[in-house]
Amino acid sequence: METPGGMLRASSVIATVPLPIYRDLVRPHVKQDYTDALDRMKFIGNVCLTLELDRSLSDTYWINVVDPEFPFVGVIEHTNFEPVSSYSGRHIVYLSKYLPTSDALYRMNAQEFLDYATPYIQRMFPNFDSKWITDFHLYKADYSQPVVGKHHSALIPSTESPIGNLWLSTMAQIYPEDRGTNYAIREGRKIGRALAGKL
Repeated sequence: METPGGMLRASSVIATVPLPIYRDLVRPHVKQDYTDALDRMKFIGNVCLTLELDRSLSDTYWINVVDPEFPFVGVIEHTNFEPVSSYSGRHIVYLSKYLPTSDALYRMNAQEFLDYATPYIQRMFPNFDSKWITDFHLYKADYSQPVVGKHHSALIPSTESPIGNLWLSTMAQIYPEDRGTNYAIREGRKIGRALAGKL
C-alpha cells in the first residue's frame, strides 16, 4: 500500500474508512457489481460546532433535544464529564446536527454557523452570553451515519472483501444500531480477533 510516508507492506488489511471512500478505493480492483452493491447504502452528514467557553454552560453533561424548532439533536458539555483541568480551564461544549450534505447549513463556514447557532443557544440557556466564547471550531463529516430504511440489513456488506486479505469494518456494519463509535469499535475488535486467529 502506498502511503504519504512511503510503501507499507502488510499481509492483511482492515479498512475502517467510511463505506463510500472504501468503495472508491477498491473500485479499480473489483467487479462493478460489488461497488454497485456498496452504492445502495446511503449516508447522512453531520456538523458539530465546538465551543470553548470561559465558564460552564450548564451542570448537565448530555442533553438530547427533541424540540423540532431547535436545530441541534444534542448539546454536550464535555467538561461536565471530563475535568476542566484537562482543557487548561476551558469549558468544552458540542452542538451536533445530522443533515444532508446538500443542506445550506452544511455549506456554512465556522463563523456563519456560529452566528446561526447563537440565538438558539441563548434561547435554551438564557444566561448565555457570546462573550463567554474564547474560541470555536466547526467539524463536518460527509458520511456520519447510514440512512436506515426498509430491508436495510440486506445492504450491509460482508466483512470479507473480494480482494484477498482485505477486510472491512465500518459504521455501515453496526446494524441494528444506527450510529455509535463504541459499536464500530466493537465490530473492529471482532475482526481483529478473527484475523489474529488466522495469522
